[in-house]
Amino acid sequence: MLDVALKKDLIELLARNFKSEQIDELGRLVLGEFDVYRLLNAERHVTMPSRSAAECLVAQCRKNEHIRALIQLLVETDGSKLLGRPVYVDDIEPFLEGLTRGGLVYDFERRRLIRQKDDPVEMPNWGSLREGREYPISICSVDLAGSSALVRKHGLRRMRKVYFLFRQFIKEKLRTHNARIWSWNGDGGIIALAFKEHESRAIRFALDIQLSMPILNTRPDLPIDDEIQFRIGIDSGPVRYASDTGAIVSDVINYAAHLEKKAAMPGGIAVSQSALDDVSPRLARPFNSYFDFEGRPARSINVRLDAVFAGEIRAADRDREPQFAE
Repeated sequence: MLDVALKKDLIELLARNFKSEQIDELGRLVLGEFDVYRLLNAERHVTMPSRSAAECLVAQCRKNEHIRALIQLLVETDGSKLLGRPVYVDDIEPFLEGLTRGGLVYDFERRRLIRQKDDPVEMPNWGSLREGREYPISICSVDLAGSSALVRKHGLRRMRKVYFLFRQFIKEKLRTHNARIWSWNGDGGIIALAFKEHESRAIRFALDIQLSMPILNTRPDLPIDDEIQFRIGIDSGPVRYASDTGAIVSDVINYAAHLEKKAAMPGGIAVSQSALDDVSPRLARPFNSYFDFEGRPARSINVRLDAVFAGEIRAADRDREPQFAE
């Protein structure tokens, strides 16, 4: 199940985050019968290095085919208590990201690891795009606004949890709009949409994200008080597919990324005119701010779409009495 690199990462994760007695307790929770001191022929009055305990636990879990159960327990343990003490499993998110290399993804709704082949969202080519062939694609570039300032304020560990929660939030939107993550770098990434009406689905996908941000910002497990805001840029055109989607070189990807970084406001969306040309007038209508960008026409929505609960509703609007139809 785990390659050599992931086995090493799992041992490091355990050794960094748990003392030997905690690892011993984790072993009993996973395996039922587990005694790291007995297995290593060690005296209990002698302090055991966490790494030795971690190596022993991983070896026993692999032997008994309980690696999945161990990883699931680590995810559930993060933020809870073990032996009466609160536990935070630092860097659990990068480890879970690494699991995707081995074909596994943690499903937070079902609270278990599943094979990527059981989850179509994990197939960047939708199971049909071929290496080296060109396809019409819509690209959404998504990025957290003010990420560097938030890291300075809250620290990288907390922000990694923010990034992880946002990516899980994004993944549910992928299912709705048949989109795929092509690359991701902590605070944002490149989302691709292909096939029928991909331009319309890309715009709806972006609207769905921005209009749903107030819900994400009210989650009790979000580890910071600041409202998180995202910028989104969209472009459409021919893209040559490669299985290493993070290394695809494309004018479409570049233009979407530039729109997002330079033309989209926090909480907003900027779209190339060429992408809007192929959507219904009703869907294009909200994009009423016209401008030229890098020699091409583009449009944006000139208000924040995620402003609800963000402290930016005008006092006059807050205090206005509701109006009812006669």
